[in-house]
Amino acid sequence: MEDDGIVALYFARSETAIAETEKKYGAYLHEVAYRILRNLSDTDEIVNDTYMGAWGAIPPTKPNNFRHFLSRITRNLSFNRLAYLKAGKRNAVFVELDECIPDGKNDVEQVWEAKEIGAVLNRFLKTLDDKSCAVFLGRYYHSCSIDELAKQYRLSARQVKYLLSKVRNRLRDYFEGEGVVL
Repeated sequence: MEDDGIVALYFARSETAIAETEKKYGAYLHEVAYRILRNLSDTDEIVNDTYMGAWGAIPPTKPNNFRHFLSRITRNLSFNRLAYLKAGKRNAVFVELDECIPDGKNDVEQVWEAKEIGAVLNRFLKTLDDKSCAVFLGRYYHSCSIDELAKQYRLSARQVKYLLSKVRNRLRDYFEGEGVVL
């Protein structure tokens, strides 16, 4: 079933919307959650919570890109669960960028700032070559490990680490050039 049809089922409040969502995106959502949590039972729970989150958000929201809409719900729920499980401990996978962008949870200014930083980040990503962009997004959006990225892009782990370091340095310089103070 196409995404528009699934979204229409949500608008009609048909319970088959969840079944169709699971059929089309269940494996993908499990992968997204598992990359963050590395725990199957938590992953299953997060994916179920994603379906409930979509049920609660549609309507009134009509997502432009349903897959992206679901993955954002899954990522947000997964990171919230990870924060709960870690209870103040640092997670080495995400420590490299966690202080770069404010969380935007507390006040209007932070929300506006986070949106502006997101726009600058999107412009920066367009300046990268395809491989650098893919590795950067693989690491920091899709939560892939260094070894997974090395295998996927036929690089050594050392080359992936070097590439990520180079891109982070370029990102810092780009932010400074755009007047973003972190």
